[in-house]
Amino acid sequence: MTRSKHQLTRDRVRIHSQIESLLEDGRIKLWGWVSDLLGGSSRRMLHALAQGESDPAKLADLADPALRATPEPLQDALREAATLSILHREILGLFLARLELIETQIEILDRRTAAALAAYHDAVQRLAEVPGFGLDSAHQIIAEVGPAAASFPSPQQLASWVGVCPGREESAEVSKNNRSPKGNRMMRRVLTQVANAAVNSKGSVFQNLYRKLVPRLGHNNRLGVPLRALGGGVQRIRSS
Repeated sequence: MTRSKHQLTRDRVRIHSQIESLLEDGRIKLWGWVSDLLGGSSRRMLHALAQGESDPAKLADLADPALRATPEPLQDALREAATLSILHREILGLFLARLELIETQIEILDRRTAAALAAYHDAVQRLAEVPGFGLDSAHQIIAEVGPAAASFPSPQQLASWVGVCPGREESAEVSKNNRSPKGNRMMRRVLTQVANAAVNSKGSVFQNLYRKLVPRLGHNNRLGVPLRALGGGVQRIRSS
């Protein structure tokens, strides 16, 4: 279920890009004035465009009053709505319909995943409290390794299985290759996201450690930070 949700999330991102490209092709520059092209205000305007509305003023009035952009720049961004072709509007409608279907399926998978992991609520909560983690990433981690990672006697073996530690290929006591193993792709993806979140957690030990390591290792060689967090989370799960 978590892997299916990840695929659907990627599909949602792809549709976001397709809608943006479609609007650009129609010379509608809405994304320059809204922070989220698929947010509530934007979506109301997009639905109206797909249904044939071409008056920039009426389209701008669909925006939430709390939106930073005032009606004037919104109308300017939508001034080409009158020239948007029927084909563009039809394709936009298809994109929006597919987007709603994907979001419905993601909600279903969220509920199903939460129900499936209800018996491990405490383990999920403990892991979610680690800086950089959250409820969704905790669900994905436990779905991959289990509530107590019982198959791995130590965090080091877990790191090796995930593929976030240096490899070791020696011949005649000469190291030929230290490239990391491929490991579990889903876990590597989640930990990469967690790493970026962990180092942005103000005042956390991971942010301080990252700042010490990044001048020497570079930005892309810091996955040990969230993995240590995961190891600590696993140890806490076991000790309980």
